Amino acid sequence: MDQAAAVDIVRARARGARHSLAARVVGALALAEDRRLARAHTGAVCSVAVGGAQGRWLLSAGADASVQLFDLDSSGGGGDRDGDGGAGVRLVGAARSVPARGGHARIVSSVAWYPVDGGLFTTGALDGTVRVWDAATLEEACRFDAGARVRDQALSPTGAHALVAAAAESPYVRLGDLRTGAFAQSLPAQQAGGTAVAWSPRDPYALASAGVDGSVRLWDVRRAAPHLADLGGAGPAHAGGACGLLFAPGGQRVVSVGADHVIRVWDLAAPQSPTAEFPGAASTAAAGNRLAYAPVGKCELALAGGDILFCPRGDAAVAVVDLAGGRQLAPLDGHLAPALCAAWRPARQELYTGGADSNVIAWCAPPHAAPSAGQARLRADAWSDSEPEPEQQQQQQ
Repeated sequence: MDQAAAVDIVRARARGARHSLAARVVGALALAEDRRLARAHTGAVCSVAVGGAQGRWLLSAGADASVQLFDLDSSGGGGDRDGDGGAGVRLVGAARSVPARGGHARIVSSVAWYPVDGGLFTTGALDGTVRVWDAATLEEACRFDAGARVRDQALSPTGAHALVAAAAESPYVRLGDLRTGAFAQSLPAQQAGGTAVAWSPRDPYALASAGVDGSVRLWDVRRAAPHLADLGGAGPAHAGGACGLLFAPGGQRVVSVGADHVIRVWDLAAPQSPTAEFPGAASTAAAGNRLAYAPVGKCELALAGGDILFCPRGDAAVAVVDLAGGRQLAPLDGHLAPALCAAWRPARQELYTGGADSNVIAWCAPPHAAPSAGQARLRADAWSDSEPEPEQQQQQQ
C-alpha cells in the first residue's frame, strides 16, 4: 500500500469517527435544561450567528430592526420580557444591543461574524443596507447601500479577502469591499431577486447564490465571465423559490432548500442533478406562500460534524438530516411559531435556533441524563431499521 492510499484510509476513518460522534450528539439533543436565553426581540428572530473564542458570543437579528449580542458563557442575568428563568435555570440576557433607533430602520434579515477579526460583524436589512459593526462598542464602522431590500449577506470563511456578498430584491448580487467601504462588483444573478448567498470554505472566490425564481447559481468572482453553472442545469434547482443554501466542508457539495419543501444535495463536479433529495424535510405549512419563511423569505441552515444538517422547516420545528447516512432524524420541536434560523456551536456541541416567536432557543445533549421517554421514542424511530443505532455500532466495533 502506497503512502497516498494509507493517508486516504486514515482520513476516511477520521471522517467516519467524526460523523459517528456527531450523530450520537445530535440524537440526544434536547432543550437546554440549565439555561434559557432571554427574549430580547419584540419580533421574529431572522438570523443567528455564533463567533468569538470557543463560540462564546451569539448575535441575533430581528424583525424589530435590532441586533442583540449574547455572552453564552455568562453566569446569567439580564432582562427578559417574560420574567425570570425559573428555579435552577440560568437566564442568559443580551449583553449589548443595537436598537432600531441606533441602527437599521427596517427588519434585519442577516447577521454574520467577520472570520478574520472576531471584533467585527456584518448585518443586512430590508432598509437596503449592509453594515459593518465594531463588536466591542456596537458602533457602525461602514455601510453599503444596496439600493434594494437585502435578504442575505455573507463573508468568506477562508478570510482570504474582505468581500461581503449581498443578495437583495434586485437582479444583482453585490460584492462590497470592507477595506474600501464601496461595492466592488455586481453579478447578474437572479432576475427576480436573490434570497441567499454562500461562500465556499475551500475556494475563497467561489460563491453560490439562490433566488426567488428557484435558481441556484455558482460563480467565480475573479473571472471576467464569473458565471460557472446553474444547479439543476436548464431547470430551476427548486420550484417556487430557493430559500436557503450552504457549502458543506470541503467545498465540493452545496445544500439547498426551497419552497417546494425539498432539501437537495449537489455535487459541484456534476451540478446537473442532485446527488440526494429529502422531500418533506421542509414543512408544507406555507404551501400557499411562494416564498416560505416570512418575514424575509429565506432560512438559515447549520451543519454539525460536516454531515448533520439542521434546517428550519417553515413550521415550529427544525428538520435534522444525516447527509452521510441519507436519512432524516427526529425533528427538534420547541418554538411556538415557525423556526427561521439555526447556528451550531462546535466547541460546546450546542445548537441555537431563532423563530417567529421572538425566541432564541438553546439545544444541547444532557451530559449525564438520558432523553425523556418521548424523545427516546422519537429518536429510536428516526434510525433506519436496516442500520444499528450509534450505541449499537459502538458496541459492535
